Amino acid sequence: MRPRERLVYLDLIKVVAIYLVCFYHFNDLPTDVLANPSFFTYLNYAVKGMASAGVPLFFMVNGALMLNRSYNLRKHIHKIIMICILTVVWGILTLAILIPINGDSYTPVQFAKALIEWKMFRINHLWFLQTLVCLYILFPLIKEIYDKDDKGPLYFFFGTAFLLTFGNVLLSNIANTAEWVMKVNYLEKNYNFFNKFNVFNGFYAFSIVYFILGGWLQAKLQDNRFRRPGSPVLTGIILTALIVLLGYGIIMSQSNGEVFDTVFDGYDTLMTLIVTAGLFILSSRYKQGKSPRLSKGMEVIGSNTLGIYFIHVIVGWFTLPYYKLLPFSTNLLANLIYGAAVLILSLGVVLLLKKIPVVKLLFRL
Repeated sequence: MRPRERLVYLDLIKVVAIYLVCFYHFNDLPTDVLANPSFFTYLNYAVKGMASAGVPLFFMVNGALMLNRSYNLRKHIHKIIMICILTVVWGILTLAILIPINGDSYTPVQFAKALIEWKMFRINHLWFLQTLVCLYILFPLIKEIYDKDDKGPLYFFFGTAFLLTFGNVLLSNIANTAEWVMKVNYLEKNYNFFNKFNVFNGFYAFSIVYFILGGWLQAKLQDNRFRRPGSPVLTGIILTALIVLLGYGIIMSQSNGEVFDTVFDGYDTLMTLIVTAGLFILSSRYKQGKSPRLSKGMEVIGSNTLGIYFIHVIVGWFTLPYYKLLPFSTNLLANLIYGAAVLILSLGVVLLLKKIPVVKLLFRL
């Protein structure tokens, strides 16, 4: 792949990813399947589960772009440092801007504590960038084995990462389902069955699997060495995985007495892995010449996803109270549209801010 080649379907994947993130973080959908187990509640819960593919798609795109081209170690280290700086700066800015919007109040010590602990429902979304830093630190090693003619080391590393993340969670899925059947509850959510043998315990290491898978799929697709299943087959596989994820979410909700988050707690499940890979392959069918205007629009969004990721939290918290005043705010279609509105508004803010000489540096890596 040429270093500066821009593939429109990767932009499409990034558009889908950032939309799912906006939709997940800001909506007014009734999804309490315990308090109100109606058909529409289950439907809302199922649709919301689709957002579990949002962040993993970003990891896959990163792998697709980084693993299939050369890199400069000095520039790579500089990028790691810049991500760390931007994460901290945006943590401070977001906390400060949300004070008047959400009526928050901090002493200097409390503000510092909120930043250090990445306060929930304020700046905890920045976990993605923290995980990206971990990935980028490992990248030179991953790239080294990825480029080798002998794929044994790559398969070993990928297989180990898969076993200790998705494999471990699969064991938890089975154990939790068995507990639900037997009406006992010894484990809560996921358990580390590999204990101290799990070298990947400590950060969201499932990202490694998505990262390498994205690179591998991209290489196969570019060289036409991957026979893509037909769209109906792929759609069927994706829907099946989402239904299984829904079923597991219901089981976990009933077992633990609280609604299970199939999005955040679904990232490292086989179901979400299948959905994410399926969407990646499905999106790769989109070709540049189909609609130049649409392709250009996706390129604009795709090249600004980092800025949208930073800004959407502020836009979302500012608009959500007003959105909830609408009589149809709990309607599924309205929430899907509201997610798109948060995305577009965030994009508009980013494009305006990037016109300011110094401020634009806050959106650049």
